[in-house]
Amino acid sequence: KRQIKKRDEKGRITAHKPTEKSRIEVGALVSFGHTQEDIAKHLHIDADTLAKHYREELDNAKLRANAQVSGSLFRKAVEQDELSAQIFWLKTQAGWSENKDVKNLTSAIDSLVDKINDK
Repeated sequence: KRQIKKRDEKGRITAHKPTEKSRIEVGALVSFGHTQEDIAKHLHIDADTLAKHYREELDNAKLRANAQVSGSLFRKAVEQDELSAQIFWLKTQAGWSENKDVKNLTSAIDSLVDKINDK
């Protein structure tokens, strides 16, 4: 395991200090699905340093991103009556599936026609 250490102008190893910008960047990279190893390389730190300084971002950024996307999808389905969003929501959240069983469909139609004719 190769250690990545930042050095100052005199060659001394310097401790990593998170900034607001680096926290936002880590949160975004986690949300986009990048690995911790890749994020650490991007910041020129090792994985242990990443975990030590960015635990909150590593643990929660993807959850926040998913909540934002699912909230947007929900609003499209409910407030904007967007059919594709409604179908997607019902398939993924309510267990709906497309029924491609033509025999059952034909049987259901025949049964419905019989009921109509009986009236």
